[in-house]
Amino acid sequence: MNKKSIQIRQEPHTSCDQCPVRKMTLFRGIPEQQLEWTKHYRQHQFVVPPKTSLYLEHTKPDYVYTLFNGWMAMYQTSQTGKRQILRFALPGDFLGFQADGRGGISHSVSALTESIVCGFPRDQLKNMFDEHPKLALRLANMESRDMALCQQHQTFGSRKDAHASIAFLLLELFHRTRKQMNKNYNADDNSIIFPITQEDVGDAVGLTNVHVNRVLRKFTKDGLIECHHRKLKIIDEIKLAEIGEFNSDIIAGNPLI
Repeated sequence: MNKKSIQIRQEPHTSCDQCPVRKMTLFRGIPEQQLEWTKHYRQHQFVVPPKTSLYLEHTKPDYVYTLFNGWMAMYQTSQTGKRQILRFALPGDFLGFQADGRGGISHSVSALTESIVCGFPRDQLKNMFDEHPKLALRLANMESRDMALCQQHQTFGSRKDAHASIAFLLLELFHRTRKQMNKNYNADDNSIIFPITQEDVGDAVGLTNVHVNRVLRKFTKDGLIECHHRKLKIIDEIKLAEIGEFNSDIIAGNPLI
């Protein structure tokens, strides 16, 4: 963690029983009267400035994190320095966990906007699961949902279908924002605050900025979306979902068990 850029949040940390994103987090199923113990395990809330790395691949972070506020990107870097975004993280997502971390964690995470994360010391994770075994099942379900999304993106990438890849990504982020950042959704015009750049989109779907721009312009011309000034408006969701083969059930993350 870049300690020169990342700071411990100075204002009082949000109480776990008052957390506005708890229903999306690892601790979703814990009754409110039992949440006091989480304060013992949550050591700090950290403020992460935009374009700052929370941790880097091949390292062993001291913490695992719940994203409390903001947008982050999980990515890997090729030998040539090319960034491949694996997924975008939104409030409630759990970061820094990896079952087999002997060679260090397999990806990096950086902030796309100013973000706040809750930090839980990694060496206390086993104790957390021992005290509340249901957390392990909840984590498995969250990881399964994220894996399903990643597999969907890889499927489109292998087919080299730019329109389908971008349509799926836009609807994924639109629905996840509605669910995880409801205050960033405007029901009047069916839009969300959308801080990611065309470069970010390209790094997520494996396309150049020029190609991404071309697809977005076509979607706009066809009356499917409007995307400008950090705002994404979905105009024809049915048609966009057909192009992207998108089913919103994948966002729900229905439990496997």
